[in-house]
Amino acid sequence: MSISYNPKTTALLEYFRNSANKIIKNVQSLVKRCHEKDIPVFWTQHGHRNVEFDGGALARWWGKEECFKWGSRDWEILPELQPYVLRSPTAIDILDFVIKSKTRYDAFYKTELNTLLTSLGIETLIISGVSTNVCCETTARSGFNQDYNIIFLDDATATDNDEMHKASILNLAYGFAKISTVKEIIEWL
Repeated sequence: MSISYNPKTTALLEYFRNSANKIIKNVQSLVKRCHEKDIPVFWTQHGHRNVEFDGGALARWWGKEECFKWGSRDWEILPELQPYVLRSPTAIDILDFVIKSKTRYDAFYKTELNTLLTSLGIETLIISGVSTNVCCETTARSGFNQDYNIIFLDDATATDNDEMHKASILNLAYGFAKISTVKEIIEWL
């Protein structure tokens, strides 16, 4: 089934939720396992404080009115995942990081992500989220180009179109990422 985004008939949050619904349980399982193993989890929230200033090519492509507003309901981590975001002021081993400065598909672009990963000595990234072919793939490629080992989760990334999902998986597997499943990663961790 393919659900295409049409700004005249589909709310932006509903569009992403339709994709995310397919993977929420897998993401919850993965995050739970990471927490059990004291592996920090990095969450990203994509939003614009002032789309005129920080929208760039993304706003020109999709339209300024279609960009997530920073602090809005659309910008928030999905309610089903919010209980999985852990923060501890005293122990780095159970600290999750929420990157709130993301304004592009690439989670590294003008954010603190690389600085945090480097400071923690992290060399391998496990990528999950939506949309497979946009934010997830762009971040995976960017991470690879910054010398991170990339594991890309086939069953914890999603987009509204199966063909686009499969194309991203095929391209990433060719030269950027090890493609895996949540079950395989949970066993590996």
